[in-house]
Amino acid sequence: MKKVLLFLFLSCFSLEVFADTGYVKSQVTMREKPSTDSSVKKIMEIPKGAEFEIINQDTPAGNGCGKPWFYIYYSSEYGYVCSSLVGVVGEQSTSYERPWNSPAKAITGGALFISSGYISKGQHTSYLKKYNVNPSAYYPQFNHEYMANLRAPSSEASSTYNSLSKNNKLNEAYDFVIPYFDNMPETTYDSKFKDIELKKIDEASDEKFEEMIKEFPESYKPYLRYLHSIHANWTFTPLNAKYDFYEGVSVENNVSSIEVSSGHCASPTQITEKGWCIATREAVAFFMDPRNFLNERYVFMFENLGFKEVDESLIKGVLSGTFMDNIEPISNKTYSLLFLEAGRYAKVSALYLASLSRQEAGAKLSNTTNGAEFTYEGYTYSGLYNFYNIGASSSESNPALAGLVFANGGKGKNNGGASTPVEPKPEEGKTEEVKIDFISLLGLSKNGDYYSGNEPGTKVSTITSKATGNAKITVKKANGEEVLGSSLLGTGMKIECINGNQNEIYEYVLMGDTNGDGLINSADLLKVRQHLLETNRLNGSYLKAALMAGGVNVNSADLLKLRQYLINQG
Repeated sequence: MKKVLLFLFLSCFSLEVFADTGYVKSQVTMREKPSTDSSVKKIMEIPKGAEFEIINQDTPAGNGCGKPWFYIYYSSEYGYVCSSLVGVVGEQSTSYERPWNSPAKAITGGALFISSGYISKGQHTSYLKKYNVNPSAYYPQFNHEYMANLRAPSSEASSTYNSLSKNNKLNEAYDFVIPYFDNMPETTYDSKFKDIELKKIDEASDEKFEEMIKEFPESYKPYLRYLHSIHANWTFTPLNAKYDFYEGVSVENNVSSIEVSSGHCASPTQITEKGWCIATREAVAFFMDPRNFLNERYVFMFENLGFKEVDESLIKGVLSGTFMDNIEPISNKTYSLLFLEAGRYAKVSALYLASLSRQEAGAKLSNTTNGAEFTYEGYTYSGLYNFYNIGASSSESNPALAGLVFANGGKGKNNGGASTPVEPKPEEGKTEEVKIDFISLLGLSKNGDYYSGNEPGTKVSTITSKATGNAKITVKKANGEEVLGSSLLGTGMKIECINGNQNEIYEYVLMGDTNGDGLINSADLLKVRQHLLETNRLNGSYLKAALMAGGVNVNSADLLKLRQYLINQG
């Protein structure tokens, strides 16, 4: 679109009216002509954040600039700047469904950003997002890296592992894409950086598995053999970085950060942002060496992050203990459901999105997640959200607020929505009810005529404590007697949820718990045997709990399933 400078001649003076205001994203040089050639005079350097007036945008790209040249007015001077280094106030982007003016839009839009910018571009593991060592990735190696934090991949992996372990999902099929380098040292392991228990099996015993891992260096194989011995469904895909390990460490050495409190800052200390510093070369080598993380917990930093359908309860496990372990009040959906829907929509692991948000947003509400008003570089915004800290570059004066400006679509007018948490204000003299989605809040799922969703050993207090506002949740036995919070949630118990005129009751079934004690053990196996022998018939929710094989009638397959479960728990 053509932008022009208008001259209005009034009497004997002219009034200049500029069509647009621009701002500097990164320090830019104003030049006498639209060219970076050394023969062209440099008028001045314009600092990052400075605003200027745009006279026209018509000079085409070329002569050292990949985008059109802008002719501008700044500090009493006229000249040209390359538009790739500047922005236009008010010309805000709507890509990735921006503005992110609600938590739901931020979670989904951010997922699209991650999927289109990383997962689909060959950076499809947490490790590869931090260290882009994939020679086949869209972006050149060691470019386009998502985070500076050295510990981020291991932290995200740990959150994923905790949820999978808690929900007995570790034995499912997972694919791990693990890089290796040229000229790797014998070891870089040092427990002062992170104390990691690494188990290995030196002797090969499974020919088929050895064929799978034959391309890995020998130093990887003992750890992979051990992981295969405990999780036969897991597969390991080698990724040859085709890059010298030490050269890679050198590249990462000046861009990788660690907490100042860790004691592993390079000397002299270079602070990157509050509480963070450039790490030592030894720390970079430790965290960059995949072998140091080949155990059951941390191997998830190499998990392929394409979308895989999972139970919402797994995502709730990742968010446990954070403000996101609850209903998001604007959408009235649980945060776990929002992450699941975002992952499904953007084709990226919902479990990973939740882990990333926990890492980036933290456990408590903050400026990036509460929609609060803030001022940044002369503009005031509110009602904006950024659960993954996208756009929060450490080079900004306040990275978190810069990320919220990205969520806004760019610098300029505020495109924000409501703040959260939202406390509905009823009209005077009138009580306004907000219906609660108790099924999502409690992590339940429909199971025939009943409801399931929590692991064995869950205390009743875990359920009743999820009540928000004026709502009340109680758990009762079949006879109506209230169950104490210290008791275990078991088959046959009824979860009663009251919120004003909203009154909902869910009869609970814990699959395998056929006697209602909230545990799965040999006593339940005996109950199934007695049912099959017709000496003590099961009925109602207890009959449903016995259908371990998923059929409609209890038979020997259910007995076998229950026995296998007990052996695995062994």
